[in-house]
Amino acid sequence: MSIPERSFLLRHKFISALRDWDVKGIRRLSVALPKLLLPDPKSAGKHVLKTIHGVKMVIDPSLDKGVELSLFETGTYEKGTIQLLEKYLKPGSAFLDIGANIGLMSVIASKIVGEKGIVYAAEANPGTVSILQTNIELNNCKNIQLLPVALSDEQGTALLFENWEVNRGGASLISQSEGQQGVTVNMERLDDLFDENTAVDLVKIDVEGFEPPVIRGGMNWFRKQLPVFIIEVSEKREKETGPSPLEIMELVKTIGSYRFYKQKGTKERKGKLLEIKTAEELPKHDNIICIPLKNN
Repeated sequence: MSIPERSFLLRHKFISALRDWDVKGIRRLSVALPKLLLPDPKSAGKHVLKTIHGVKMVIDPSLDKGVELSLFETGTYEKGTIQLLEKYLKPGSAFLDIGANIGLMSVIASKIVGEKGIVYAAEANPGTVSILQTNIELNNCKNIQLLPVALSDEQGTALLFENWEVNRGGASLISQSEGQQGVTVNMERLDDLFDENTAVDLVKIDVEGFEPPVIRGGMNWFRKQLPVFIIEVSEKREKETGPSPLEIMELVKTIGSYRFYKQKGTKERKGKLLEIKTAEELPKHDNIICIPLKNN
């Protein structure tokens, strides 16, 4: 059975534009508008959605309350992160997407870097990998290399724990509760998968608290290439332990000389970069953008 297609482009562009306004009343209106202008996500089911970025995604907003619900309600997800892809990638660039989820960032990056560029899309969750593969094929992204493994600082196998109370992307190698059942996944080090001379210009890491082992597993590669990093940090992970934003910043400093930034407002909307000079300026739950001095 074919998957139905849906498009709400004009409504999505209107809702998304309102969310970019740094005015509380207008943003509250933009949050309410999907309920007024769009079908009920619980009844929408699985479908192909045309996003405001010109790419198509297979989503099911009745199941996933993260990326897929956001795409259904606004036609986009993390516009601030997408703004950074557009800023730091160009035709011929190499992008590493760690925690690729269903592939929105990978597919958008694929269109930016073009035929001479490459995107490495790493996703550990077997159930999500199948959707990611479908979205790669749906958008004819021949320059995406799929890495269906968990990344860490050691090789072997590990248990991946799903966290549907948050969303599909909440799956983590860190258990959220005692006695939770996990699925066995293969685990690899970036330094074993890539030669240190392999180009990588931009790295996005969103792995629900497992960022330090991922970074340590690619230290040789990262120290040679000094890419720009977009790393999700949080002190507010639900039912989950993980590194503090300061720990992440200090770890990146061991790679090379970096300056650190956050986006004004939030990763969910476009905004200029603000330099982080003290620990107090680190975001509580957002991206930190790590820019090597060679790019400053």
